[in-house]
Amino acid sequence: MSAVRYWSAIGLLGLLVAGLGCAALGLGGAKALPIEPPRVTIAGVRLSQAPSNKEIASYYCAQHLGPVICRAFGPVASTSQLQFAFDVELDFQNPNPVPLPIAQSLFAFTAFPEAKGASNLGVVCLSFCEDPEHCEQDANACTSSDPEVRGITDFARATGKFLYALALGERRLSDLRVRTIPANERTRMVVRLGVDGVQMVDLGTKLAKGDFDRIKQGKLPRLAIPYQIEGTAWVNVESFGRLATNFGPANGEWTLR
Repeated sequence: MSAVRYWSAIGLLGLLVAGLGCAALGLGGAKALPIEPPRVTIAGVRLSQAPSNKEIASYYCAQHLGPVICRAFGPVASTSQLQFAFDVELDFQNPNPVPLPIAQSLFAFTAFPEAKGASNLGVVCLSFCEDPEHCEQDANACTSSDPEVRGITDFARATGKFLYALALGERRLSDLRVRTIPANERTRMVVRLGVDGVQMVDLGTKLAKGDFDRIKQGKLPRLAIPYQIEGTAWVNVESFGRLATNFGPANGEWTLR
């Protein structure tokens, strides 16, 4: 082979490598792949704990009304009996040829979502770890500089301690275990959240006034609490960084007994 033909062949090979890229030749990592965020949907919201209408009536009555009316509702409910707990089931679908570990998730809960300007929004951020027994929560987690991705600062008006994660109270540590979405597959994650019952009762006195007027008449309320839940999930991509995707909002209603 002449020198001219040799160097022409080398040049052609170089152009071929540049055109195909490292990923096509098996030389690159996740950086060379067109990684997409997972698709996340709220598969279900299930109420697992809630006060009864009678418990709410007895608590409210003891706080605001006299003993004559309150006798109709029996013993006064404790604040622990007023707590709400519910499970949020998220469905993750991974459209990529690489697995995606779920790193963080942000949940925002609104009671009586039609009410504007009320203290009815709660937010909680969870960081997930391989060892849920030693899972330090990142103070800078659930933030986003992408205007299309909801971060914790987008819910700045949230009321403190209205929404909380039971995992952070060390009652469901398994909720903090990192889940990995297999390549080209889907997985589900369930997280149990809680709502502060005292704050919910305070909301009800303003936003479900008719029911609390019944208590003043010595009658049980018939409380139905509409809600909305939404959030964001972040996944880790090896050698690339993090990708985020929004989920929700999903709306529903809890009817108390």
